[in-house]
Amino acid sequence: MSSHDRNIQVEPEASYCPYPLYTELRERGVTFVEEAGAFMVTRAEDVDTVLRDVETFSSRDTIGLPPAEPGSEPTGPGFYLIDTDAPEHSRRRRLAARAFTSGRVARFEPQIRAMCAELIEGLRGRDEVDFVADFAVKLPIAAIATVLGVPEADTAAMRRLSEKVLSVLGDAPDPAGFARACEEFGALLAPALEAAAGVEQETTILHTIAASGLGAQDAMRFVIELLFAGNVTTADAISSSTRLLAEDERLADRLRREPSLLVPFVEESLRLESPVQGLFRTATRDTELGGSPIPAGARLLVGFGAGNRDPKLVERPDELDLDRVSPHSHFAFGRGAHTCLGHALARLEVRIALEVLLDTVRRFELTVPKRLDYQRILSVRHLQSLPLRLYWS
Repeated sequence: MSSHDRNIQVEPEASYCPYPLYTELRERGVTFVEEAGAFMVTRAEDVDTVLRDVETFSSRDTIGLPPAEPGSEPTGPGFYLIDTDAPEHSRRRRLAARAFTSGRVARFEPQIRAMCAELIEGLRGRDEVDFVADFAVKLPIAAIATVLGVPEADTAAMRRLSEKVLSVLGDAPDPAGFARACEEFGALLAPALEAAAGVEQETTILHTIAASGLGAQDAMRFVIELLFAGNVTTADAISSSTRLLAEDERLADRLRREPSLLVPFVEESLRLESPVQGLFRTATRDTELGGSPIPAGARLLVGFGAGNRDPKLVERPDELDLDRVSPHSHFAFGRGAHTCLGHALARLEVRIALEVLLDTVRRFELTVPKRLDYQRILSVRHLQSLPLRLYWS
């Protein structure tokens, strides 16, 4: 396998449960893995070091696409905030960060709650559903479109394009397909972004971005990134959280009795089943990590999912514990300068989705054996379907 085939392909067993593999890799330390063409970083201490040392470990090409063809600028370095380094990253992030403060995001809670209720009620009368297709992928795209201020009529097309982007970043990364999807996104978003630029009062995040001082092309790219990141990863977080509850009826009943525990439950779910299992970094100089020499130019796959289950990060790392002293001490949203900008919105969506589900459905359980289908790469925790049997109140 060439060094450009950067997503490790895994067998169904490992895709369903990669955690024994992570344990083995942690025991080996920072190790070069030929299948990824990269050093695997799996210990929490090393993950934290890489994420915080942005000068030594560059975020260029963090999603691990193969090199772009000459002239294919949309996939080049710096196209997204996620693969931009300082000082450009700092400038662009600072301009748009005010759109995603907890206070700004919280104003959309009533609308998101109404969306959840409508989606759940749309399932009433059905005893069996695929919760991924019927709920988890529908809520985030509707929510991020509302928060951004994108017309509701465009949400179906945006969901299709988000899934297209995920597919071209998956088993066989396709830079040309990625570029085409971005172009389609841009054409879809251009009218809404242009309209937002002429509005004086900032009532949506699209207005904030339009007024942030970003150039038109940068603003367009930023919205595309928010739509994709806020759609796919949040859908995966909702799916994984629901799966944990479907497998543990007593836990679901406890959360019904004590809804305040949903906040720590969401954090534990994010830690245990991080939607983003890892991202790439590139060493800018010869260095050392965890006792292993890392040459300049080397690729590193930074394992968020592996670090989250490191016994040195939390006690009993494979257990779901609602009483952890520091429930936020995980890597699900990254850490340091590249901490996920939309983490407050993602947390809000997952919590509300679970609240509405628990309030509306008396009980739910898996309709198949526990071995579910996940996308067979280690960089994401993407549950492809979640067959549930619903017992209505």
